[in-house]
Amino acid sequence: MARACWPDFGVATPGGESRIGGSQTTRDNRFKLEKRAGKVSIYDMNVTIANDRISDMQAQAHEMIQRQLQESFGWMDDILDVHRSNFVFRAATKEELEQHKTALKLAIRFSNLINALIADPEFREPALVRRLQVRIQQLQDAYDTFHDPQLSEEKAYRILQQVFPE
Repeated sequence: MARACWPDFGVATPGGESRIGGSQTTRDNRFKLEKRAGKVSIYDMNVTIANDRISDMQAQAHEMIQRQLQESFGWMDDILDVHRSNFVFRAATKEELEQHKTALKLAIRFSNLINALIADPEFREPALVRRLQVRIQQLQDAYDTFHDPQLSEEKAYRILQQVFPE
């Protein structure tokens, strides 16, 4: 159970006195309110929170990241399914290719961002990290297939001629 020490909100003076409503009283406060030329601040705060509450928050954050990652895998699967059904097996229009490019770019960027979060050794989910890295590679391969600026039509034709000579 969390315990907190609540402030007195008296105006602190040198010597530990507190002025409230014009009267002065001497108190041993854990919180002190200091007022200066348009600035109010609380200082010397000592708040006690039970450690079990902190570990609960850590566990909740870990579970939330796992749930969101699972949902993200579904989203990435959908993008790859659209890629396979609409771009690999049929010719796409320029507009469809532009949408394809944008979706893959966003998915790759998002996946790299999440990868940075879960690749931290403190997250301790190596299976999720490997699964995400495989998915990033799949998304990158899908992007490179249609949108790699390094691969010109001529270069692609030469590669095909080397692999499948006639």
